[in-house]
Amino acid sequence: MSPYRAQFVTYRDIEPRAIAATDKRLFYSQGMGDLRTTVPNGESSTPMLLKDVLYAPDMGLTIVSINWIAKAGHTVTFEGETCKIKGKEGKIIGIVQATPNGLYRVDHSETADAVAETAMLDLHRRLTSLLPCAR
Repeated sequence: MSPYRAQFVTYRDIEPRAIAATDKRLFYSQGMGDLRTTVPNGESSTPMLLKDVLYAPDMGLTIVSINWIAKAGHTVTFEGETCKIKGKEGKIIGIVQATPNGLYRVDHSETADAVAETAMLDLHRRLTSLLPCAR
């Protein structure tokens, strides 16, 4: 599930589906498609295409299910505070460290930058639509 529409390489609208968070809040998906992202892998990162991802614009971050990674033919192992993802050939394609609260989180600064830029453009469009145009 992801709120980042710009990262979807394919997309189709779907009937809204309710998604219940662990704190009982509801989010709604509006679409589905394939999402391009990256996974940290030591000093570099590995591009990854996630299939059939739900688009939920009100979520704060992308959430990836370990079950979906396994269904795609990859292997996921947890060793200490490290999550390792191996591709179908057995080569490590991602290494994610646990945060102090025990969650495995990947921060994407380029995603945050793109979202901030999109929000600024949207705000600019809204403000300029309220102002009389000089012709």
